Amino acid sequence: MQEQLDRGRIRSNLAEFSSAWSERIEQWRTSGQGHTEKSFAQQFWSDLMRCFGIIPERIDLFERDAARASTGRTGYIDFFWSGVVIGEAKSLDSDLDIAHAQALDYLTGGSVAQHEWPKFVLVTDFATFRLDRLGEDRWTSGFSLDNIADHVDELIFFAGQETITKREEEEASIQAAGLMAGLFNALVGEDVDVAVSDDAPENAEEEDALTQEASILLTRLLFLLYGDDAGLWESDLFHRWVEIDTTADNLGPQLDALFSVLNSPTNRRKHVPGILGQFPYVNGGIFDGTGRAGFLTAQMRDALLAACRFRWTHISPAVFGAMFQLVKSKQARRGDGEHYTSETNILKTLGPLFLDDYRTRADRLIRNKSTTRKEFLALIEELATNIYVDPACGAGNFLNLAYAQLREIETDILAEMRRRTGSIDLSLDATLDQRLTIDRFYGFEINWWPAKIAETAMFLVDHQANRQMARALGQAPERLPIAITATIIHHDALTLDWGEILPKVPGRTYVFGNPPFLGDHTRTKDQLALMQAAWGEGKQLSRLDFVTSWHALTLRLLSDREGEWAFVTTNSIVMGDQPERLFRPIFEQNWRIKFAHRTFQWDSEAPGKAAVHCVIVGFTRDLSARPSLFEYDHVRADPEARKVSGQINAYLVDGPNVLVAKRSQPLAPNLPEVQYGSKPTDGGNLVVPVEDYERVLADPVMAPYVRPYVGSRELINGQKRWCLWLEDMEPAAPTKSAELKRRLAGVESERLKSKAATTQDWARFPHLFRQRGLVSDVSFVGIPEVSSEARRYLPVGHLEPETIISNKVYGAVDPDGVIFAIASSSMFITWMRTVGGRMKSDLSFSSTITWNNFPLPPLTPIQRKALSAAGEAVLVARDQTPDRSLAQHYAPLGMSRPLVKAHDDLDAEVDKSLGATRRCRTELERQELLFTRFSEMSSESRIGS
Repeated sequence: MQEQLDRGRIRSNLAEFSSAWSERIEQWRTSGQGHTEKSFAQQFWSDLMRCFGIIPERIDLFERDAARASTGRTGYIDFFWSGVVIGEAKSLDSDLDIAHAQALDYLTGGSVAQHEWPKFVLVTDFATFRLDRLGEDRWTSGFSLDNIADHVDELIFFAGQETITKREEEEASIQAAGLMAGLFNALVGEDVDVAVSDDAPENAEEEDALTQEASILLTRLLFLLYGDDAGLWESDLFHRWVEIDTTADNLGPQLDALFSVLNSPTNRRKHVPGILGQFPYVNGGIFDGTGRAGFLTAQMRDALLAACRFRWTHISPAVFGAMFQLVKSKQARRGDGEHYTSETNILKTLGPLFLDDYRTRADRLIRNKSTTRKEFLALIEELATNIYVDPACGAGNFLNLAYAQLREIETDILAEMRRRTGSIDLSLDATLDQRLTIDRFYGFEINWWPAKIAETAMFLVDHQANRQMARALGQAPERLPIAITATIIHHDALTLDWGEILPKVPGRTYVFGNPPFLGDHTRTKDQLALMQAAWGEGKQLSRLDFVTSWHALTLRLLSDREGEWAFVTTNSIVMGDQPERLFRPIFEQNWRIKFAHRTFQWDSEAPGKAAVHCVIVGFTRDLSARPSLFEYDHVRADPEARKVSGQINAYLVDGPNVLVAKRSQPLAPNLPEVQYGSKPTDGGNLVVPVEDYERVLADPVMAPYVRPYVGSRELINGQKRWCLWLEDMEPAAPTKSAELKRRLAGVESERLKSKAATTQDWARFPHLFRQRGLVSDVSFVGIPEVSSEARRYLPVGHLEPETIISNKVYGAVDPDGVIFAIASSSMFITWMRTVGGRMKSDLSFSSTITWNNFPLPPLTPIQRKALSAAGEAVLVARDQTPDRSLAQHYAPLGMSRPLVKAHDDLDAEVDKSLGATRRCRTELERQELLFTRFSEMSSESRIGS
């Protein structure tokens, strides 16, 4: 392996380098030596690299040919380390700005691939240096050979210790995924396309043999590529071996030989030739002898060499792993790497669940000058005593990041302990105090390929943590051969007994992740059976999302052990009737919400799939824990922490802990019931679209029965549609109209096809709507069942007598206008957004959930009059542009000023009727007020009070 040098040793080496070359430069000046760059550049660069423990005989480092952007001519780069640094050496007293420009000229000439671009440009005339960092964190430094040792921190990138920003890590991970895509194409061809994400093959046997073999080969190559840069063995050993010991014809057999060596203890190897013998024993199942590389192509060797020239230690295993699992998707391979879950999003879960607390506690101990060794070690021991579980781990990105961050905390503590000893004696083994290992991390994953990636990625992130520890302490644990691994179970999490797999530990069990985003309307019978098994046979599932199965199994796991948990889920779990069904058993087992992220957008990792609106909810039994609530101005905004004065309820509101269940009658004494519309179940035979209207109206038998028929689309967009309302139909009418007879026969036939016995029974009454709703002989209010979430107000309309509303509209007679006023207010649409269900992302009105639970206190006659007048003012404002539909009136960015003003005045009256002293300014203000009123009016809905 490459020697890991600490900062002090490197500084000492640089001082010796400075002394030796300063003496030589003095001799040049005395003798008038010229053309020093030609004669001494390679030796100069080699001696400089040796200061950092680097073997200078690396392949392709010196005099790489490259085109210059300014001339198009080919020249030679003095010194080029792919992904790290480009160097130019000039004769004594040369202009270093010109040398710097020449280096950039080579970089932009087209000969250096994007994944090879270095982070640094270093130019020198032997006596002086100019160092430039490229990328988003740019800086320039100049210094002389005499004081180079004082610039060790700027040159530390030679030892692999440069600071890489999160942005650069993400960019490097995208480039790395592209290189893996190139390898996959070379192995199986560009047209291979395997489903990914939720549709991915669960077992390797479901894929063709070539794809299986390519998949395993890629994970092994990833390990080798990473190990080449990360110090698992001599730097660039694998790269040199590919260059020297393989050809296009023998690459496959040679790789199989290498894999055999890596799987063999050194004391059992015989007659291993050349470079192969320098590779260490790995173990750990990565090179377990299964699968063979077989015979490969020249294209494959070229793709592998391109990957060797990349700096693999710059990747984020969490980001890269998420993209690596998509390499089998043809669409993802052709994309630009946009499909991954960012570390920022993952930390929204892990941070408030446990990382933030551990970081705060560690920083407090480090700041406190009186902290004892025992106190430091107690926190380290606590980190290492817990277990960390992702029961839907995918490629392991949550586990990777959790481990990396916890190791960083542990390393900071160990570094502070070392600093306080005042000793730099490296014979003291700091690794003995290092406790946290990857065997405390567990993942369940239903699909075989992501599970395989998770196993490999956990080892990579472990080695990254060890490299950071070596930089901080000069020492790190030796992990080869692999003896400690994360436990990644390739299995359906919903058919596992979590309690049998996960050990009971003295510490806590933390459960986290983002289980499948799958709504109730898309689940299969098998998935429904899995959900029922998870929740228990007595549970009424109704519209519970599939993801709630993970909540159920976590409840079971943590029923008799200490722990906390948090999941990323679709936001539907905090809407409609789901909160009452999901959160009641959680709260009844003494769990409370520790933190929550309100709705934000979580980009899908699967190409071609839309982003999902999500929430994150974390749970604790610690009643003393101060809850944290994060809100978003819009779904793609950054989160903002909001102070929580009490508790976070199931609707992610700082308010009373209540659950809104279905209610058959209005909670508010002043609100009449609203009624569902009528549903024909007719196969289209009782409905009359615009194109049939004139023909139907011309039939004297049918004409008397034609009524306007209004659904959400007609109500909101002003479209026209009619129906045949035949409740008072003359029995002989079908015999007098062939068209009517045909239509009624069509209704009968359609209903007989139904699988529902009740619908089949209604085939006896083909002239009647299957479901009869509100029918009024006076004008009435129509409320759409579904409305765009982008609208500021619900588009409520008035309908003429005898209008038939469909099952997509609710209606009520409204003699004094109070119903219209309430339904048109910001207060009501806030309630609807908060407790109502969704149709995709659209708001969904429900009489049993939203309307009947609206907590409107008793109204005085004065309040009723004020509400009525404010509602009438809204109608007057609409009448100023009478040709507009409700959709046009309530266009999210196009409401007229008079209409906005009228709604502001209406909001002021409605807000005051619920107890506000003035018009509320934010949705959260209204939510808090609504839940306060609801708690007062519905005592049976309270939990734990």
